Amino acid sequence: MVVLPVPYDLSLSFLPGARRGPEAILLASRELEPFLLELEVAPEEVGIHATEPVPWVAGSAEASHALIWEAALTHLRAGKFVVSLGGDHSITHPLVQAHREVLGEFSLLQIDAHADLYPSWQGSVYSHASPFYRLVQEGFSLVQVGIRAIDQDSLAFAQEKGVALFPAHRLHREGLLEEILGALGERVYISLDFDALDPSLMPSVGTPLPGGLSYRQVVDLLAAVFAEKEVVGMDFVELSPTGQFHAEMTAAQLVYHAIGLKGLQAGWLEARGR
Repeated sequence: MVVLPVPYDLSLSFLPGARRGPEAILLASRELEPFLLELEVAPEEVGIHATEPVPWVAGSAEASHALIWEAALTHLRAGKFVVSLGGDHSITHPLVQAHREVLGEFSLLQIDAHADLYPSWQGSVYSHASPFYRLVQEGFSLVQVGIRAIDQDSLAFAQEKGVALFPAHRLHREGLLEEILGALGERVYISLDFDALDPSLMPSVGTPLPGGLSYRQVVDLLAAVFAEKEVVGMDFVELSPTGQFHAEMTAAQLVYHAIGLKGLQAGWLEARGR
């Protein structure tokens, strides 16, 4: 398994710093207990290689995205499962393109506070507010979970294109796990923006919004998806370290938990005591 740091945040429109997110997650991961009691596995046993960070080109989003695409493609062609750490959410577009080129078709699960369905933002189609508009236009099936910010035009676009939208307020009231699983295809790429979590738990993000998901809700969602679907790739984005180390530890623990779920799904790990 490859962990791919993508310290790119040239498209951020509010709080800066997501380029420091990958390094912060990797640093915090050194302090985690290797064994996960809930899963009864030590995810590190799958063999996790953190690569060198993907470089970026100052002043050129297009060139930077091309470098991200090339880096992911290299590891995917080598048969690796890729977990990417961002960076702003614009990086999901080249990552997903690379996965499709090597692995074929799959659906997208976006766990996020924002719909990210603007055709462009601040004059750029490479914005962190636009990756899923582009991906839907390119034919991907999209399921959005935890959304609590969407404009009327984006909502109309989502409805027109058949995007399955599960906003945070409905998750809090109804759960919706079965409905979410039913909306996904058999093969899934997961993209998780840390602002999906409530800012009381995850304050260190570029665009925090109240009313977010709990850690338990996110972990239970991931567990359900891994139990029912083949997960082909993952990215975790928009951590903007602010010195509140509990947020960085939470982010690292969540990524590590997801790696454990993939290890169990793929048969790389066997739960102890089961």
